[in-house]
Amino acid sequence: MKHIQICILLLSGFLFTNISVANDQLRQTIENWSSGYPAVALNEAVLNKDIINNFYINRQFEFAWFTANTLSAQGRVLVSSIAGIAKEGLLPLDYHSAKIQTLLNTDPPTQDVAAFDILLSDAFLSLASHLQAGKVDPLALISTEWEANRRHSNLPALLQRVADSGDVATALDSLRPKQSRYYRLKIALAKLSALSNLAWQRPLAEAPVLKPNTSDNRIPAITERLKVWGDLHSGRGLESDGPADDESTLMYTPALAEAVKVFQRRHGLEADGIIGRETIKAINISPEERAKQIIVNMERWRWLAADLGDKHLLVNIAAFELKIIDNNETVFVKPVVVGRNYRKTPVFSNKIRYLVLNPTWTVPYKLAVQDKLPDIQKDPGYLNRLGIRVFRGDSAVAIDPYTIHWNEITTRNFPFRLVQGPGPQNALGQVKFMFPNPHDVYLHDTPSRELFKKAERAFSSGCIRVSDPLELAEFLLRDQGWDKERIAASIAKGVTETVSLKTPLPIHIEYWTAWVDRQGVLNFRNDIYERDQPLWQALNKPLIRIEH
Repeated sequence: MKHIQICILLLSGFLFTNISVANDQLRQTIENWSSGYPAVALNEAVLNKDIINNFYINRQFEFAWFTANTLSAQGRVLVSSIAGIAKEGLLPLDYHSAKIQTLLNTDPPTQDVAAFDILLSDAFLSLASHLQAGKVDPLALISTEWEANRRHSNLPALLQRVADSGDVATALDSLRPKQSRYYRLKIALAKLSALSNLAWQRPLAEAPVLKPNTSDNRIPAITERLKVWGDLHSGRGLESDGPADDESTLMYTPALAEAVKVFQRRHGLEADGIIGRETIKAINISPEERAKQIIVNMERWRWLAADLGDKHLLVNIAAFELKIIDNNETVFVKPVVVGRNYRKTPVFSNKIRYLVLNPTWTVPYKLAVQDKLPDIQKDPGYLNRLGIRVFRGDSAVAIDPYTIHWNEITTRNFPFRLVQGPGPQNALGQVKFMFPNPHDVYLHDTPSRELFKKAERAFSSGCIRVSDPLELAEFLLRDQGWDKERIAASIAKGVTETVSLKTPLPIHIEYWTAWVDRQGVLNFRNDIYERDQPLWQALNKPLIRIEH
C-alpha cells in the first residue's frame, strides 16, 4: 500500500512538472509575440493573435483544450468539428487541420502541447467567425454592388465561455445560419458528394437541337446524366415502340422528354422538352461543379442577418423572381425583370415604406448622360414624344427642349434633369414601390410587358420590374382599405398619389444561383452576373488574416 502511495506521489510530481513546463512554454510564446516576434505556433501562422494573447493572459496561461498532456473532451469535439467542416462548404485547412492531424498521429513532446493548445484556440476563433459571418468579405469581393448584413458576436467572450463550459458543439451550432434554406443546401451538398461524375467525362455538343421522336448519338449520355440527377428514374426514357436495339437507344422518346422538362424547370429554362443550346449547357455541368455552386450560395447565407422578418419580400435576382414570405410560407410569387450585366441590380436589404400611383420618373443622371443624350441628339422630338420634360439643375421651371443646342452638350457638361410625367409611356408604368436607398433602386411597373415571357430577364438599368404590380399593390395595401377598384380608380385620375404603408415591409434583394425548395427540389440558375467563380476562388484561397 505504501509502495502504491509512493508511485502516485511520484506520478503526480511528474505530471505537475510537465504541466508547469507546458504552461511556461505557453507563457513564453505569448510574451514572444508581445516582443514583436511573428505570431506562429509549430510553424503555423496564428491568425487571431490579439484575442489569443488576452485569452491566455486572463486565464493565467491555463490550457483550454488539454488536461495535463491529454486532449480534453472539448478538444476532441473541436478537432472533430474541424475535420467535418467541409460539410458547411468551408476549407478545413483554414483551421490548421493538417498540422492538427499530424500532431494527433504522433505523441507530441511536452513543449509542443502548448503550441497545440494555441492552434486549437486559433482554429476555434476562425471557425466561429466563418460560421457566423462568412469567410469572404462581400464588400472586398464585389464592392458597392453588394451590401451584406453579416452577423457578429463577441468572439473572445465565446472562446472563454467554451473553455469554461466545454460545450463546443452547442457554441458552433449557435453560429450557423438558422434559416431552413441554408440547411436544405447543406443536405443537398452531402448528397452531391455521393453522386458519380463518370457520366460527365466529356461535354456534349450543343447542336443540333433535339426534339422528341428524333434520334441522336447524345441520347445515351443525356439519359445517364438525368438518371444521376434523379430527374429520370430507372426504366423511364428508354422505351420505344420496337424491340430494343442500338438504334432504339438513340431515340429521344416522349418519356425521356418528360424527364427533360423536369430538368428544365429545375434550371429555370423553358420547360418545352426541346433540348437546345441552353439545356445542353446545363446538362453538361457535372455534380462536382454544381457542388461548388451550392457552396458559394451557402456562403451567401452567412452574409445575411439572423432575422429576415416574419413577413418579408424577397427578390432573387438570378431567378428573376419575387416572393413574399409570411411565417415561412410563400404567399405571393411573381416574375421580375432585373438589371443587365453592365447595370447590375445591387444586393441589399431595406423596407418598403410607400407606394406611388401614377409616378413620375426622374431619369437617373448616369442613364440620362449615357443613354438618353445620344437619343436626344439623334432626334430632337424624342423628349416630347415620350413626355419627358427638361429642367436645369433643381429648378422647378421646365425648359423648351428645342431651345437647347443638344449637340454642344456632352457627358461632362450635362446640366439638366429629365423628368417623365405619368402616362402609358412612363418607364415606371402605373405604380412604383419605394424603399429609399443610396442605389436609387426600387420595384416598379413597366410598359414593356413582353419581356416577362422570356426565361432570362436581365433587361433593366438596375431597378426591378414586376409583372403584376397592381396585384402586388393590392396585396400590400389590403389591410389599409385598398382593393382593386380603389387602386384602379386612383390610377384612372392620372394624378400622382403617394400611399404610405402603415407597417413597412422588409425587402431583401439577394442573388441565389442554387437553392432547395420546400418540396425538396434542388434548383440551379445561370450565374448571370458571373459572381460564383470569384467567390469560389476566394473561398478556396488559403486564409491569411481575419478581422474581428
